[in-house]
Amino acid sequence: MTGQISETKIGEVRERTDIVELVSQYVSLKRSGANHMGLCPFHSEKSPSFSVNAARQFFHCFGCGVGGDVFSFLMRIEGLAFPDAVRRLADRVGIELEEKSLSPEEELQRQQRDRLFQVNDVAAEYFHQLLMEHPAGEPARRYLKERGYGRKAAGEYQLGYALDSWDDLRQHLEKKGLAAEDIRTLGLIRPSKQDRGDYDLFRGRLIFPIHDLNGRVVAFAGRVLDDTKPKYMNSPESPIYHKGKVLFGLYQARQAMRQSGEVLLVEGYFDQLALQRAGFPQVVATCGTALTVDHAHILKRYVQRAMLLFDQDAAGRQATFKAMGVLQEEGVPAMVIELPSGDDPDSFLQRQGGDAFQTRLAAARPAMDMFMDDRLAEAGDGVEFKARAAEQIVERISALSSELEQDLYLKKLAERSGIELDLLKQIRIRCQQRVAQRPVPRSVPAHRPAERYEAVPPPPEYALPEPPPELSAEPRWQQQRPRQTPAPGPMLSRIEQTLLSLLIQNLVPAESIAAAGGASLFNHPDAVAVAEQVLALAGEHPVEISVLQERLNDAQSTLVQRLIKLDKEQFAESSEHLFKDCLAAIKRDQRKQQREELLGRIRQLEQDGRYEQMKDLLEEFKNLK
Repeated sequence: MTGQISETKIGEVRERTDIVELVSQYVSLKRSGANHMGLCPFHSEKSPSFSVNAARQFFHCFGCGVGGDVFSFLMRIEGLAFPDAVRRLADRVGIELEEKSLSPEEELQRQQRDRLFQVNDVAAEYFHQLLMEHPAGEPARRYLKERGYGRKAAGEYQLGYALDSWDDLRQHLEKKGLAAEDIRTLGLIRPSKQDRGDYDLFRGRLIFPIHDLNGRVVAFAGRVLDDTKPKYMNSPESPIYHKGKVLFGLYQARQAMRQSGEVLLVEGYFDQLALQRAGFPQVVATCGTALTVDHAHILKRYVQRAMLLFDQDAAGRQATFKAMGVLQEEGVPAMVIELPSGDDPDSFLQRQGGDAFQTRLAAARPAMDMFMDDRLAEAGDGVEFKARAAEQIVERISALSSELEQDLYLKKLAERSGIELDLLKQIRIRCQQRVAQRPVPRSVPAHRPAERYEAVPPPPEYALPEPPPELSAEPRWQQQRPRQTPAPGPMLSRIEQTLLSLLIQNLVPAESIAAAGGASLFNHPDAVAVAEQVLALAGEHPVEISVLQERLNDAQSTLVQRLIKLDKEQFAESSEHLFKDCLAAIKRDQRKQQREELLGRIRQLEQDGRYEQMKDLLEEFKNLK
C-alpha cells in the first residue's frame, strides 16, 4: 500500500498494538510495579533504565532520554519512516489501511516495484529449495560443508544454488506467470547473441540473496564453487536495487549493531558469514562496491563507530582510507582491525578462532593513525614529498568533527614528521578556509540531503511542497510605490517551511516556539513576518487564518495558504520530534554561519600577518565547533 494514511486508521493501529508485546520482541523486560523494565536497546548500559508503561502505551529511557509510542519505538529500532512503521504494525494487528490514491505515474511505479519484489521472492525461494533439497544442489551443499557451514546458516541467510543450466530459472519464473520484461529488468536473465533466447545470469553458483531493511530480497550475488573467473557475479542495479545504498547482512545485523554501538565492515560475503558464525553478529559487507556516503548515512542510524576489515594489501589500504573519509564526513569514527598479511576474516577465523579475533578487535587503532603512518612512510625523507604528505594528512585531520582530536593528531604529526606544530596549524586554517569557500549546491541531491535538511527527512509521500518561486518581503502599504529590482534574497528552506507549518496549524504550541526564539528562528523575510503575526495573535485558541491574513501582504498570504493545505496527519504523530529536529538543524546552521564568518576574519588577519590577534578568534572557532 502507498499514499497517505488517515488519522483514524493511525489511531486504530496505535490502540490495537500492545507496546509491551512489541518491545519484548527486542528487549528482555521484567515487571516493576506499573512498568516493565529492561536494558535500553538504543545505548549501552549495565543497569536497566528502559521503562515501558502498558497503561499509557509509552516507553522512556531514563539513561539516554529517548521515548515515545509504538510508532516511535519501531521507527528507532528498525530505522523506518513513520508511514512504514504504521504499515508494519497494521499488518501485525490485522488492520487494513485505507490510503489516499496516488497519481497515475506513481501508481505505475508502485505496481512495477511490487512485481519486481515478487520476482525476486520467487527466485530466492527456488534457489533456496535447490540448495536445501534438490539432488543437483549436492555440490553446493558439499562446498558449504567444507567451509564449515550447514543448514542453519543457509536457512538464516536464505542461501541458494543456481543450476548450471542455460535457462532453468527463466523457465521456472515464467511457469509461475511472471513477466519476462520484469525478469530482464532485474537482470536475472539476459538476451542471447546467438538467437537462443534469454539465458540465466546465475548458473552453477552459490547464491547470496541481498535484503533491504524490511527483509525483502532486492538483488543476488553468485559465487562459483571452484576457482574459475569471475569468482563473484552480482545483480545489476534496478528500480528496487542500488548497490550504493544496500549492505549485505544489515537486515540480520542491525539489532546487534545498535546494542554494541559498532559495526564490523568487511568486503566479502563469506567474511560476513564467518564473523557472524564466530559470535560477532554486528557485521555487514559491501555489495561489490566501495563504501558510499549513503552507506555511511545508513550506518550512522545504528552505530557510534565503524571497525574496518579490508584486505591488507595496497588496494585494501586505499579502500580503508576512502571508507575512513566517507565515514568521517558523516561523523562516524573509523577504526582499523589489522590481520596478518594474506589473511581475510574468514581465513583468520578458520585458522585461529574467535578468541584470537577478539584480541585483534580490542587492539584496533584509529584509521587516521594508519593513514598518517602510510603517507609518511610513502613520502620517505624527501622534503617535497614529506611536505605534500603532511598537507594531505592535515586536510584529513581538519575534517574531524572534534577540535580536541584535531589538536592531538596535529601534535602527533609534528612529532612524527619533524614539522613545526605552528606551521601545521596554519595549514589547517587554510584547509578549513577552502572548505568554507566551497559553493553550496543550489539543489539538494535526493540521496543525501545537505546539512540543514538532514534533521528532518520526510518520506516522499509526506514531503512538503516546494516553496513559492518568488516571495515579496514588502508590506501592503509599500506595494504601490515604484520598486527597484532587488538583489536575490534568502531562499525559504524546507526547515523553515516545516517549522512554520507546525506553528500555523497549532501542532506545536506557540509558546514553545516563542520560548525557543520565536521569529528569530526564521531567515526568509516572509517567514519572519508570518511568524511574528501568528505569535502576536496566539492565545488560548488557535489563530484564525482569516484574521492572520488581514495582517499579511499577498506573498505572505500565499505562503500561509500553501502551508495550511498540508494534511495535518503528515505531522500529527511526529510533530514534537519534528519541532526538536527543526531547532537542532537551525542551531547547527547558525553555528555554521558563525564559523564561516570567523574563518573570513581569520583569513584577513592571516593575510595581514597579525598572528597574535588570530589566537582569540581561533579559540572562539574551536568553541563553536
